[in-house]
Amino acid sequence: MGDVVGSGPADAAGAVAVNAEEPFFVPLGAERYAASELTQGPWSLEQQHGGPPSALLAGRLERLAPRPELVPARLTVEFLGPVPVGEVRVAVRVVRDGRSVQLVAGELSVDGRVCLSAQLWRVRAAKVPGLPEAAMVPSEVPGPVPAEPQGPLARRFGYGRALDWRFVSGSFRYPGPATAWVRCGRPLVEGEVLGALERVVLVADTGSGIGAELDSRQFVWPNLDLSVHLMRVPVSEWLCLSSATELGDAGVGVARTQLFDEAGLFGSVAQSLFVAPVPGASAP
Repeated sequence: MGDVVGSGPADAAGAVAVNAEEPFFVPLGAERYAASELTQGPWSLEQQHGGPPSALLAGRLERLAPRPELVPARLTVEFLGPVPVGEVRVAVRVVRDGRSVQLVAGELSVDGRVCLSAQLWRVRAAKVPGLPEAAMVPSEVPGPVPAEPQGPLARRFGYGRALDWRFVSGSFRYPGPATAWVRCGRPLVEGEVLGALERVVLVADTGSGIGAELDSRQFVWPNLDLSVHLMRVPVSEWLCLSSATELGDAGVGVARTQLFDEAGLFGSVAQSLFVAPVPGASAP
């Protein structure tokens, strides 16, 4: 996301005061939701960051035809167009409901235009005898405390203000690989408890910003998709993203992220990036 410097009232640590109870979305009934300003993304204050609408769609998919023996294994989201900060509608359906696996899919739309489409695979959770201990990878990433808060860098847009950030290495300020702990202490949807999958998807889309290789004053790099692979659901509020970006010379890139919680590695994320110069920006 580059060096995002904003304005507004701040506490002694430099963080903007935000009501911790304010949700990202308010339900309007009939699977319609009003987005709050906390969904704002870095490219335009009129458009949502990819995290909140992806998490909203993921949460509706997880609530569809639930079966207690199934756990989320892979979520893919296709970004078909920008999502304005306003009213959105969600529609979900079961694609396949097998004995050991289930596939559900859905779309998020605005005024009849589909902006996001998603598919969620859920699989039967069961102990596997003889599974090597090495498959359960412990975390070697330091925890979120006492890492320094990163409040001042994300004040300009709502999504940046809505989350708590703690960088272990790297920074939003400088390009390159980085590792950061992130926590959401507010509801995604008013009146609902934030679910484990929603918590993951809400922050997973920040990988391309945390591990950015470009200066946002010179370039934009929106992601075309979001693919989240889970070995298990996280067990803590704080989630860690260790992210890096690979760029080709034809305006295409890939952001790759490893996901940790306080118990260790639990998943990974991939994002396809479209890279373009900022209109009117001078050459670096």
